[in-house]
Amino acid sequence: MTDTIITIPRHRKILDMVRAENYISNEQLARELDVTVQTIRRDLNFLSAHGFLARHHGGASSVAAFENIAYRQRKVLNARAKQGIAAYAADMIPDNTSLFINIGTTTEAFARALMQHHDLRVITNNLHVASALSRHESFEVFIAGGRIRRQDGGIVGAEATQSLTHFRTEIGVIGISGIDEDGALLDYDLEEVQCARAIIRNARRVILLTDHTKFSRTPMGRVGQLRDIDDLVTDAPPLKTSENCLRLPASRCMS
Repeated sequence: MTDTIITIPRHRKILDMVRAENYISNEQLARELDVTVQTIRRDLNFLSAHGFLARHHGGASSVAAFENIAYRQRKVLNARAKQGIAAYAADMIPDNTSLFINIGTTTEAFARALMQHHDLRVITNNLHVASALSRHESFEVFIAGGRIRRQDGGIVGAEATQSLTHFRTEIGVIGISGIDEDGALLDYDLEEVQCARAIIRNARRVILLTDHTKFSRTPMGRVGQLRDIDDLVTDAPPLKTSENCLRLPASRCMS
């Protein structure tokens, strides 16, 4: 799947209209944007393929706040952007340091980007991260105890949250499922939310990794606010947010 950023003004207008209405028909979009229904269908196919909205017969709706995209689909969604985010964030990590890494396909890409580092001590509640990093002879990897989610290898639950609180690291690297317009950091699984909160509380510096599609998603679980984060690394700044965000040359956005 090709990674992309919304650059066509009509696409931005479609997203604004879908968010405002929650569901909108092809005919209404064509009428209000003064284009053909065929053009709208192509636009919706493009936006749906990149995770910005849900495509339906005859129209489109916002991506459901209560339903996450399947892990297999998330792994390929904006894969090139995630690799770029991961590489940039890995350059921010010094050797001989300690860090948390949580659940997510972007944090998994970040873990793979750390393989040229030395002497890292990593605490994670992500089986895929633990598996990748444990192959490095100079890394020390600790894995949180708890319930393993079969669909994505995440480790969650009260035991996992408690395990994470036993550590204090220099850096916490987290992913997220959505960022609201007011800067709220959101996720789908409330057990995963508790784990992310534990990482934020117990890391001296927190780095959030997210690709631009998360700015159009609004899960129900609240992790915190952008102000709780020290660095935000993304491939594009939010379309709308009340938090101050600075676009930096390498697609790094600092809150």
